[in-house]
Amino acid sequence: MKRKITGIFIVIAIVATIVLAVRHCGDSSNTGTAGIDALPRPDLIRTAQPRFRDFTETRIWFGIVRSRDKAKIIALENGRIVSINAGDGIPVSRGDLIFTIGGPLIDSRREVLKNQADTLSELIPPAEQMVKIKRDALSRRLAKFEELAAAEDSLARLQSELEAIRQETERLREAIHLRAPVAGVFTNRKVSSGQEVRNGDGLAEIISQNHIYIEATLFPRSGDAELKKKPAVINLSGGNFIQGNIITVLPRRTATGATVVWIEGDELAPVLRPGQIVTGTVLLSAHEKALALPPDAIVRDDEERAYVFLKDSSGYRRKSVRTGNLSDGWVEIISGLKEGDEVVVRGAYELFFRDFNKIYKVARSEEHTSELQSHSFISYAVFCLKKKKQIKK
Repeated sequence: MKRKITGIFIVIAIVATIVLAVRHCGDSSNTGTAGIDALPRPDLIRTAQPRFRDFTETRIWFGIVRSRDKAKIIALENGRIVSINAGDGIPVSRGDLIFTIGGPLIDSRREVLKNQADTLSELIPPAEQMVKIKRDALSRRLAKFEELAAAEDSLARLQSELEAIRQETERLREAIHLRAPVAGVFTNRKVSSGQEVRNGDGLAEIISQNHIYIEATLFPRSGDAELKKKPAVINLSGGNFIQGNIITVLPRRTATGATVVWIEGDELAPVLRPGQIVTGTVLLSAHEKALALPPDAIVRDDEERAYVFLKDSSGYRRKSVRTGNLSDGWVEIISGLKEGDEVVVRGAYELFFRDFNKIYKVARSEEHTSELQSHSFISYAVFCLKKKKQIKK
């Protein structure tokens, strides 16, 4: 019995509340003090004229410095890496000593050549003396011409062998002291000190800095301008930068959908080195003195169409606009506004309720959202709007 009485009281309370709310909505619509025309509250609305600002459209890229010219350093003898005289990633000049090869095999070869040279050096003086004796004897008719020719041939053979040994010794000396064939950056080292190598093994590379470029990867958006010949900024340490240009756009994209471009320029070689990882931006477009509004002024519908609210003598009206780039807290307005228009820059969210039959997405800060949603009258206004529409129907 008590539950039944309690339920009756609850129903009566709900009906009474609804009746009072409907009467209040009706009174408000008749007097015009709290109806649609009175929303939103004046203290929540602020207007301003569009400003002129410069906008640049950029895309971030990341890449690696590469070179078109590189030289391989190859082992010319079997042996052991005795020393490495260049640091990884460090520029070297042409002719700088890079590797020294030694070990038992090299020592043995050098010892054999030295012994051969010493032996030949000892045999040559007697051969020279013999040639002198034969010439003297031939002049006295004490020896035949054939004897002199044989002595000269023996001397020439000994001298030729000694010269060959000396050349082989010099070749071995150069082969075990590997030098930079070109100026560039020492990189891609494949061996360490003490490691055994064989003739023909690749030891490292020297990449020329005269013809370097950046292989850059970026993610352009649909509708972006042609990338070729666009200026590119290369970021350096300390907030510095250098500039280049996109020279080549590779036709195929990567597996992740990125576009690969080559950036070149005269400023690259003196600062960058092959193998270096770099980042930067590509400048796609630049718009000077374009009309701009703060993001809070832009309202978007469920199809992402952009609108603003203009203030004129009759109140507030909605106007379609075309937006562009976003920079430093300002939105570029490409079309739909003109200089001198009075635009709602605060309170566009409240004006949204005047056309509540559509759903909008409003570009606005989280701080502003919290402030506006803290006003309880919004929910009440929505109820009144719905009720008024039903009455009109």
